[in-house]
Amino acid sequence: MNSRHQTAARPALSLVFASAIMIYVAGCHAKKPEPAKVDSSHSNATATVVPVSVAPVEVRAVQRRVSVVGTLHGFERITITPKVEGRVQITHFDVGDRVSPGKTLLELDSTDYQLAVDEAQQSLNQELARLDLTQPPPADFDIEQLPAVESARLLLKNARQKFERQKTLVNQNASSGQSYEQAETDLKVAEAALRLSRLNARTTLAAVKHRESLLTLARQKMSETQVKAPMLVAASRSSDSGDFVIAKRMASAGEMVRAFPSTPVFELVMDDVLKLHVMVPERYMSQVRMGMDVEVRVEAYPDEVFPGKVARINPTVDPQSRSFDVEAQIPNLDHRLKHGGFAKAEVIVGTADEALTVPLEAVTRFAGVSKVFIVRGETVQEVEIAIGTQGAGWIEALGGLHAGDVVVTSGQSKLANGTRVNVRENFVQKKIPETPRRG
Repeated sequence: MNSRHQTAARPALSLVFASAIMIYVAGCHAKKPEPAKVDSSHSNATATVVPVSVAPVEVRAVQRRVSVVGTLHGFERITITPKVEGRVQITHFDVGDRVSPGKTLLELDSTDYQLAVDEAQQSLNQELARLDLTQPPPADFDIEQLPAVESARLLLKNARQKFERQKTLVNQNASSGQSYEQAETDLKVAEAALRLSRLNARTTLAAVKHRESLLTLARQKMSETQVKAPMLVAASRSSDSGDFVIAKRMASAGEMVRAFPSTPVFELVMDDVLKLHVMVPERYMSQVRMGMDVEVRVEAYPDEVFPGKVARINPTVDPQSRSFDVEAQIPNLDHRLKHGGFAKAEVIVGTADEALTVPLEAVTRFAGVSKVFIVRGETVQEVEIAIGTQGAGWIEALGGLHAGDVVVTSGQSKLANGTRVNVRENFVQKKIPETPRRG
């Protein structure tokens, strides 16, 4: 019985194995279609031609510039300190206010100084009274005009007349010798009295001068209780107005300030013209000259250029930074530039009439190396360049290029030396501006 069942199952099992083998063979044939292999080979062949856009190398005049950064400073920066001590009574200005030279910034309590003026005036009046004067005499004053001197001179004249009369009488034996001797003594006394009166007049006159000086000093101290903006010769050189702007106020009403050690009360900045101090690498020392144009930019006005001139050049090089200090003066009548601000500047040191320039997009950079691809027939050649002056949409290429060369402006990421290219016929190259960008 079992033998019959085993015999019947063998044909069915063989049929299953045969079907499995047929399916496996069919699957192996399906994995290797010949048409797909042909399409892949065709794709690799066409990938060697890269479509690119191009532009010609252009010749233009460019300005040679030295780019630097620095800090803006006021034409003058002044810390105001009082010349006399006292308590602040009132302040007339605050931070941001503009003041003219000679304007009163603050006032100190002047009570003590007024008393000193009054005392000096009284002392002067006493000395003048000794000379019978009401006002200090001029420098060429003649002391012979003083009453005391004039009185002594008249007494001397009278004594001399008496002496001459007695002398005549004695010669005529009309007078005694005693009268003659008395007249002679009176004459000598009158002469001494005149000399003494003149000496006293000169001494008193000197005392008047001294008291007058003390009064002037007291009045000067009195006037210095009004702290004023200084008068500077530099103001006339730097601008028409010569005004200051108050950068700091360091004293308030009621505060005690001293002359020594000095107490600063205001900081003023003259900003009609600003000074830009920059450190220029020493390799440019032979190129930077006095009077050269400078173009300044600040972050507050990124689209504006503020012109200036090189005003001073330090003749020494800093041994640490290997650079030298250059000062440029920047007109600032609208006061938009601020003292202490950061600025970028370019010193225009010359002009190149035939510089080779390419579009900005033609330059690729990698690991600090700048390069362009130039078209040679149906292939491209990689050329390393140095970057020169940059303008609006263009850049100066130094080395490796010639006028008339054609450079690739798009598709560089797929290029290498000798890569075949296909220049796009419908590409319209944008016009490159002729005017260099300032910055």
